[in-house]
Amino acid sequence: MRKQSGGEFRLRVHLAIAAKRPGVPLPPVALAAAQEAAGRVLPVPAADVTARAWRSAAGDTALLSWSNEPDGHGPPVLSSGAGRVAGLTGHLADPADVDRLLATDRPAETTAGTGGVFSIFRAGEGEVSAATGLTRACPVFYAETSDVHVLGSRALLVHLTARAAETGSSRPEIVWDLLALESMARAGYFLSDETPFREVGVLPPASEIVVADGRRTITVLPLPEAQAPPSSRRAARAHVDELAGALLAAVRPLRDGHEPVRLSLTGGRDSRLLAALLHKAEIPFVTATSGQDDSPDVLLAARVAEALGVPHKVARPKRAESGTDLVVPHPRVRSHNVLFACEGMISAYENIPAGGRFDPTPRMSGHGGEILRGGFLQNQAGLDVKALRRRVDGLFGRNDDLLTERAREHALALAAPWRERCREDGARALDHLYLAYRVGRWHAASRASLLRAQNPLPPFLDNLVVRTALRVDPVWRRSEALVHGVIVAFAPRLRDIPIEGRPWRFAAEGRHRTLLDRLRRRAEKPAPGGPPAGKPWNWRMNPSPELTRLLYAGLVDTRGELRAGGLAEIVDRAAVAWLPEARTDVLWHLYTISEMLTNAFSTPAPPDLPPLRIPVPPPGGVA
Repeated sequence: MRKQSGGEFRLRVHLAIAAKRPGVPLPPVALAAAQEAAGRVLPVPAADVTARAWRSAAGDTALLSWSNEPDGHGPPVLSSGAGRVAGLTGHLADPADVDRLLATDRPAETTAGTGGVFSIFRAGEGEVSAATGLTRACPVFYAETSDVHVLGSRALLVHLTARAAETGSSRPEIVWDLLALESMARAGYFLSDETPFREVGVLPPASEIVVADGRRTITVLPLPEAQAPPSSRRAARAHVDELAGALLAAVRPLRDGHEPVRLSLTGGRDSRLLAALLHKAEIPFVTATSGQDDSPDVLLAARVAEALGVPHKVARPKRAESGTDLVVPHPRVRSHNVLFACEGMISAYENIPAGGRFDPTPRMSGHGGEILRGGFLQNQAGLDVKALRRRVDGLFGRNDDLLTERAREHALALAAPWRERCREDGARALDHLYLAYRVGRWHAASRASLLRAQNPLPPFLDNLVVRTALRVDPVWRRSEALVHGVIVAFAPRLRDIPIEGRPWRFAAEGRHRTLLDRLRRRAEKPAPGGPPAGKPWNWRMNPSPELTRLLYAGLVDTRGELRAGGLAEIVDRAAVAWLPEARTDVLWHLYTISEMLTNAFSTPAPPDLPPLRIPVPPPGGVA
């Protein structure tokens, strides 16, 4: 059996329960409902799941855990020490750190200062607690009733357990938080600390929840303070060296692995940085790119792989035998996969992989790399106060013309604290907004699906890497000089290979520090194989008539009414009667919600529906 490297492990789910009255045993119905619900809501085959449990002597606290890994494979699912038991999701850079995490009286502080991407759930006599890292890529969900507090790594499991304690039913109904779904309708993920399930919230980044003697306390740590922009080449180099060191520490456990890392490589910045990192760390890896042979990503990724001397493969989108049609899953199958794996917290517009046989090979991709480039600043044009305020308004107001008045008011309330932060420091607000929601909600939901059958190891989300990045001025990070400097330090031969899309920002904006930099910029050639104008064809944004019909049929019934009645609480039916092609992504978001409110979580098995064939336009046929 393959030895696992570092602190990696497969899917692990944890649920901590504490009675509000110390010494009073937990309601048996809540424990029974948790065990029953786990078989329905965990995104892996029930036959592969092994359950473990710990209960206090008084029976007033418990930690329940589930895993799809064989006994004796990898670190223990539950660890014990300092009078407590603990379970982790994600991975530790150093498995020995679990002892510190068990013993600490400051879970959030210790978690945020420990290398890895993880959350921790602990239980002891009369107490339970949980803590998240700086990105909350491994989330902690929580709920409370008149009798119990419930903490867990899966939101629906927390909801059903709490509902069982509240109703006395071992198989309670789901109660939706309809207003919370307004951001799903607008953006396709959550721009809040809410969930689809009523009275279930998620901890903010770098925070802890402690339940002791029946009382709950939530503590949120301030994010690291950014330093002033580097005023000299030496200061800039110090930032580059510090980030390089944190990245090398994040991947150090991979040196013990027996298989090469599989890196999803594109022509962009972030996956290229990972290639340079693995090269510098002398960790064996192979690369693969998804796309057609003439796409910029494929061509540039091949050049990067060749420069580093690593094997490279191209995964081409699945087509029909004729070669003229793209074969894609039926939208109901696609949405079932997304909802079952991601619990209704991301849209079926996203390419979420289906479950399959678990492959322990470590995998990496460039997701989350924007943290090193200023978060939402990385694609922000203007940096004046008005421009930054407009960006926040755009994030919370996008597609709000489709919403009911109550839903718009809800979105405005969520935006208010971020708009206020823009008055103080707009650049830092956008930096932290990206961390809180784009990583902490969008990426966390996507990552939950990957953990079913893959072993994703994201260095960009490592606590120590993120802490190092946040200490660097976000506007200087936005210039991309930091990322470029680390790539060149790790792999100088990548310096002159162009990147897909726009050039390095610091180069495009003319802030070259030396004559050599200016000469290199002039000598750079455009990225090969790029489209002549506009964006590449996207079948989700340019769906076939059949796919469009299916999406609308899942949203609106034959009488013209919204198929999911709850949608009327947040969506104006008249506004969604017709959506232009440029907003087809919103149609996917609404379809996802409709499927969730009507069909989701009834069975882990997807519907048996044939795939669709989408005609592929000829080159240059669609912008």
